[in-house]
Amino acid sequence: MKLKALIERSVQIGIDADPRGRPAVEKLLQKQQERLEKLKDDQEKEMFDTERTWNPYADSRMIAGTGDEEIQTLMVGIDIETPEILLADRLREKGTKVDGFFIHHPEGRALADLEKVMPLQVDLLALHGVPINHSEAQLRPRMDRIWRSIHADNLFRTERAAELLGFPAFTCHTITDNLVWRYMEEHICSKQFDDVSEIIKALEDIPEYRYYAKKGNPPIIANGSGSGRPGKIVATEFTGGTNGPEEFLESQSKAGIGTILSMHVTEKTLDEAKKHHVNMVQCSHMASDSIGINLLLDQLERDGHTIDTVDVSGFIRVRRI
Repeated sequence: MKLKALIERSVQIGIDADPRGRPAVEKLLQKQQERLEKLKDDQEKEMFDTERTWNPYADSRMIAGTGDEEIQTLMVGIDIETPEILLADRLREKGTKVDGFFIHHPEGRALADLEKVMPLQVDLLALHGVPINHSEAQLRPRMDRIWRSIHADNLFRTERAAELLGFPAFTCHTITDNLVWRYMEEHICSKQFDDVSEIIKALEDIPEYRYYAKKGNPPIIANGSGSGRPGKIVATEFTGGTNGPEEFLESQSKAGIGTILSMHVTEKTLDEAKKHHVNMVQCSHMASDSIGINLLLDQLERDGHTIDTVDVSGFIRVRRI
């Protein structure tokens, strides 16, 4: 499978799992196409990211390579930077086939544009009764802070290392986060639990969480008690780029949400959860990301594309097909 085709198919799989629904996402893409067509200034046309006309996920894209590379074996990791690229080069010297990198957390241009995927959080909260005007107003200052913080980073080390050693690479972040969000909604949030401790047990029945629990990194109750009743359970902190603002906790509490499943809980978010009596279950971050990647790889295999993986940097391959 060529790298470009792999990325294009991954985008479509991500759209199918998007909380906004395919029609809403396609409408956003059409607006980007119309925006491009209206540009008159040559410099503006040059600076416009044309990928936005077909890929709604600014944090998921090719960062090294041409797209024409044939992909059979991918080194797959949650975080892949220069050390992992050097590792791949060393493995290649020893005879291990590595055709390119599947990187979950964004690098390069995908990281520079991270805040652009965050509006998805507004639509996700709206599914659970949070007014759009509230969450939009709360999210904007957080998006600005994320952009300013990332803007100062050294963003392009990983892609340059991959280029120098001849590896193509792509990032796949919100795409797989959408997949694990939908998985959690179907397998945990839609179920009935007598208390929060039962949620932990149900999570540990999932292979990736069980694997990490055995290694000392289990899902934990960050706020609330095991004997407490969960109320309405949501996975509102699984997709949308990065953590939303702490103010979201109050809005979700007022919308009747009792328990939030999260990949990672900041201290400020935890303080707000305590203040507004919202249970917080912190699921293992690496296990959660592994689930999303596995679901994508499974779908690619269902499509008839056999992809072998070299698992590094927190990722573990679990097949569900």
